[in-house]
Amino acid sequence: MSKWRNWIIVAAAALLCGIILFQQSFSDRGQPERQAARLTGNGNAAALPEKAEIGYLAPSFSLTGLDGGTYSLEALRGKPVVLNFWASWCGPCRDEAPLFTKLHKQYGERLSILAVNLTATDSAEAAREFAESYGFTFPIPLDSDGAVAAKYEIRPIPTTIFVDSRGVITDGVLGALNWDLLHERVLPLLEPSATDSES
Repeated sequence: MSKWRNWIIVAAAALLCGIILFQQSFSDRGQPERQAARLTGNGNAAALPEKAEIGYLAPSFSLTGLDGGTYSLEALRGKPVVLNFWASWCGPCRDEAPLFTKLHKQYGERLSILAVNLTATDSAEAAREFAESYGFTFPIPLDSDGAVAAKYEIRPIPTTIFVDSRGVITDGVLGALNWDLLHERVLPLLEPSATDSES
């Protein structure tokens, strides 16, 4: 009986740790207070290194999209970007998919959404069916070899990363979003920055 009790305790502890890690905020990766200090002064984001952490330039990439176009993160500079990493087999990705359709309808003129499909573990056909079923009208870059997911250290999906108009990561969320959380993360990206007002 004691063996079973010990096993149950160990299993429960492992499950709890897994839940905590899954729900961990992306911001924990980069010690936000320390990284925020890098953005003070003249706000010269171009001098920052690329790294998948808050306060750094978002790692650059160029991917072919579901529509055959080429999508580069650098080409979107000057406009905030919401990066969402997903796959068609992911249940939580389905739960949050309508939120990105809503976000694009509401703010599509002011920000870009890139829904990066983890095609290395999915398929373009499944991604197309998913996108059509949820009415996606924004680009779906295909990460066919998993290189971009590796750059961004994507583990749980969905993962959503918020990038300001200078290309700097401002926030991120591991796991499914609700509308309030998504909206809360997006609004600061839409506000004119101090550097914008000075120019």
